[in-house]
Amino acid sequence: MLGFLITVAVSVALSGLGIAVLKRLGSERDVCFRLGAVGLVGLGALGLASLVVLSFPGGVKWGLGLPIALVFVGLALGWKELAAMLRTGRKPVGAEWAFVGAYLLTGLFALVGVLAPSTMMDWDSLAYHFAVPKLWIQAGQAYSVSFIHHSNFPFVVDNLYVWGLQWGGESGAKGFSWMFALFGGLAIYGFARERWGGFAGWWSALAFVGMPVVAWEAGTGYVDVAHGLFAGLGLLQCARLIETWKREDAVLAAVFLGFAAGSKYTGLQTIAVCALVLGVAAVVLRTGWKPAALTIGLAAAIASPWYVRNAMLVGNPVFPFFYEQLGGKHWDQFSADIYRDEQQTFGVGRKEGGGRDWSQFPHAVFGMAYQPGRYTNPAPTQGMGHPVQALGVAVFAAAVCWLASGRLRRMESAALGGLLASFVLWFALSQQSRYAANFGVPLAVLLGGAVAWPRSGSVLAVVAALQSVYTLGLVKTTVTDGQLPVVLGRVEPDAYRAGTFFSRAQTINREALGGKVALYDEVFGYWLDVPYFWANPGHSTEIPYATLDTGAALADHLKGMGFTHVYLNLAFQDPAFRDRWLEAMRPGGAGFSPEEATGLDADLRTKWKRLLAEAVASGRFVPVAQEGRSLLFTLP
Repeated sequence: MLGFLITVAVSVALSGLGIAVLKRLGSERDVCFRLGAVGLVGLGALGLASLVVLSFPGGVKWGLGLPIALVFVGLALGWKELAAMLRTGRKPVGAEWAFVGAYLLTGLFALVGVLAPSTMMDWDSLAYHFAVPKLWIQAGQAYSVSFIHHSNFPFVVDNLYVWGLQWGGESGAKGFSWMFALFGGLAIYGFARERWGGFAGWWSALAFVGMPVVAWEAGTGYVDVAHGLFAGLGLLQCARLIETWKREDAVLAAVFLGFAAGSKYTGLQTIAVCALVLGVAAVVLRTGWKPAALTIGLAAAIASPWYVRNAMLVGNPVFPFFYEQLGGKHWDQFSADIYRDEQQTFGVGRKEGGGRDWSQFPHAVFGMAYQPGRYTNPAPTQGMGHPVQALGVAVFAAAVCWLASGRLRRMESAALGGLLASFVLWFALSQQSRYAANFGVPLAVLLGGAVAWPRSGSVLAVVAALQSVYTLGLVKTTVTDGQLPVVLGRVEPDAYRAGTFFSRAQTINREALGGKVALYDEVFGYWLDVPYFWANPGHSTEIPYATLDTGAALADHLKGMGFTHVYLNLAFQDPAFRDRWLEAMRPGGAGFSPEEATGLDADLRTKWKRLLAEAVASGRFVPVAQEGRSLLFTLP
């Protein structure tokens, strides 16, 4: 809890830094929008400044002074205005308390997630959002982790986890996600209230927290909520800019968009879409070229450090994407192909042999509402993905209402046009519902405006309310019910994670103390305290599976890389193959037949299984521990 409270205090204090950055954000803007915006910008500013500090040797340790320094700078520059904004608020009245209750309950569920230890449900948090910062902490500075290509992603948000993990462990890191959602809710509420008045803000904020992906991710180490807020509010600011052409609107849009591209590659798509929207508006209206150019140019400048860094470290500014055109260190065509194939398993409309069936575009977009399991892991092709990563029905209903309303003005038209272009890119690339969180933010704002209409508005309000109830129930039963006992102290954290790789990691930490372990079919190295490496083909070319032909050659190469142990997770193997594989590993047993070996060697994704079996059978890998469906070997 202490780590979470430190994160909250730091985040609030950084709002003053956001005020300093956005000093021209006029007082005519809604106070809640300004409070949310400066909070988001303050966090983004810390993440960006961390890039410089973390790049220096020892920067992870002495750099802890950075957030402290920025807190004092922010308080010195912005505390008066921040206090003035807080004084202008008023207490909710009447039915507004129902909305407050829904927000508080959603925030409480997310807080349980923040305070509970992460498990495999929080997959990406453990695989790389926390794992890379932990590796950087151990090394004393940021670097490109050769076997985790995600370490080259833009890290405006993930850099915050470096600090949070040090002062508060997982709760300190996840607390930043919680604060992003809080600031984002304020900004969305204020934007809608400023635009449409009355209850519009309340409904927009309810639509935001009513999206399952927001309610769940606010208690995790994922970055989609933070990124979605930067990208979505950036698009909305560009839509507003078309009406005002004010410099302060251009600057705020640029800052949001710059942090969007600085937190996830998909932010580049949002910048491109906004450039298109602003360009079309400037042509049609015959004005606005300077504000439009300022927006896109400044956004690109804010985001550029991450891409310059990649070009210098791995030779590709958007590594590992566009390998065919730009190349990349420790990567090859095989890695690029399987990564692209995995990214395209989500959603619908994929043609045999590649490409998309564009007649499926409406099904893909609205399918996120009625087939959420197709747009996220696990097993998206079978529709078995976790629905907590969905956007829900309400925001899509809002889009339909606006398109059929005949009430579109410049801002709404620009926002919907930008969303259409964004969905087209999303359909063509990777149809993950988490990636569409960018679109959920503008749609949530638009929902607030549509609820005020006499007829369709009441129906939309009912849909939004039911969506919120559904989301609360889904998060409670799927996540919170399991987390609450450990947060309340009724279950020990180690017992809560028993049966996962966490338990096996403790065995590895003991057995491999002073050594280095190669992990097969296991990515949760975050739980390890010894050096590790994702050894499967496709993560790095440092293990040349294409030229390794025997188990002895594999063992020799791993020893040459300094590995002392090999860990194998068997949980994801087909039971029939697993039994045959274990038989092939037994010394003196029936190894793979020539036909079986040929079949396995036909694909690097399976060739390593033959090599590993040969290494075990020949005594080059010696079993030292077996726990559940996993094996640990030593390399004598």
